[in-house]
Amino acid sequence: MIRAFLFLLIPFPLFSQSIEVEYKKDRDYTVYKTFSFGESEIITPKDQRQVPDATLKALIQKSIKEELMEKGLKPVDSAGDLVATFVAGTQARSDMEQLGPLGMTPGSNAQTWSRDYRMGSMIIDLEDRQKNLIWRINATSFSSSSNSQQMIDEVVSAGFKKLSFKPKKSKKK
Repeated sequence: MIRAFLFLLIPFPLFSQSIEVEYKKDRDYTVYKTFSFGESEIITPKDQRQVPDATLKALIQKSIKEELMEKGLKPVDSAGDLVATFVAGTQARSDMEQLGPLGMTPGSNAQTWSRDYRMGSMIIDLEDRQKNLIWRINATSFSSSSNSQQMIDEVVSAGFKKLSFKPKKSKKK
């Protein structure tokens, strides 16, 4: 019983995320064999940056590179079959709400509550050489944690989950 109670007291990073993926289901992805990185941007306000831009870009590129390599693509320095770009950033946010005359926060006389968190957003695009959008991941996360790498990895993994560069198996009749 005491262990269970102590387990509840350990602070866990809280975050939730929304991930939307845009792609054409009928596209033949088997024609793409290589990828490279294009220009990307970090949009976190300068006064709220917790990680240098170069470090954050490297974390995102590492996650994308590992995911695409796992799917069978080879990285090249330039002129890949696909070009990966991204826009990412976070912003400090705070919510406050009145609970009303009947609602009070447990254990206090306060009728308001507040929550501080970081709202992050990331858009990852894969374009072909003709600048046609092939795949887009649009993610928003809300976190009380500063574990950037974990959130980036989860967004990239979930966003590319359905992406396959292997030939589709033909259905037997």
